[in-house]
Amino acid sequence: SKPFEPPPLPPHLISTTRSSAMNQNRSAWCRAAVAAAAGAAVLGAAVFAARRAQRRRQARRGTVASLWTCHGTSQRLSCSAALRCVAGVGVEGDRYSLDVAKGRYSGKPEPGRQVTLIAAEGMERVSHEHGLVIGPHNCRRNIVTRGIQLGDLVGHELRIGKDVRVFAHRSAVPCMYLEGLVGQKGLFESLYYDAGLCCEILDGGMISECDIVELVADSYDLGRCETWPCKALFVRGSERSLEQRAEVLAWRKTVEAKAAAPDAPAAAKKGLRLFDQAFGRKDATWDGGRSQW
Repeated sequence: SKPFEPPPLPPHLISTTRSSAMNQNRSAWCRAAVAAAAGAAVLGAAVFAARRAQRRRQARRGTVASLWTCHGTSQRLSCSAALRCVAGVGVEGDRYSLDVAKGRYSGKPEPGRQVTLIAAEGMERVSHEHGLVIGPHNCRRNIVTRGIQLGDLVGHELRIGKDVRVFAHRSAVPCMYLEGLVGQKGLFESLYYDAGLCCEILDGGMISECDIVELVADSYDLGRCETWPCKALFVRGSERSLEQRAEVLAWRKTVEAKAAAPDAPAAAKKGLRLFDQAFGRKDATWDGGRSQW
């Protein structure tokens, strides 16, 4: 007898079976494609994050482009191949060093005036975009850097060369006095966010041109900053909101009240005069924003 053979499937069931198998294959392929795409996305994100971290590390390391001191108010800056930084005092021979104290703002000493830094790239941008002549020779800063972004380093420590360590207390801001001194109309506004850092010298020593300037890891601490109580002064005058302008005017009233006190020292009266000169107040119509000069 012949072996048993199952009867053939009807045509409609054969079509259904083939369709089901094809759908299963498509589903499996889709799942594999989705998994591959997800894996590629994760890998791409990891590579992007690694490259971004590398760029950040590179942006936190630069060099000393040039070094400058000034022996007194309004005097020319002198370029030096090397400078000595004295912890808690300042740059040896500079107008804001506590053993010299001949700077325009020496009457109101603060740790952040011990040494100042400015990025060469910011001055070059201002020169290119606004046609202003501003550079290491007339920026009134001690250390000109290249290759390290300084704008967001307030509250951080920096190491300069082998020995010197500084702490950035606040951003430096330009003043109308500087604009008048160098004869560059519009410099006050144009340089506002590129005027550098005001730092305290924690560890002293010698620094030289081409020394490395780098961020000290895990040093961020805004609580250490001794800065201006009026935060609106760190906003460019033409960009201050109504609230920020009111804050500036309120702070000026505080300075004015100290200067008007019967027993006010000469430094308080000078402080009011310097405030007006620095931020561009010409008369009582000043609204706390753009300079009147």
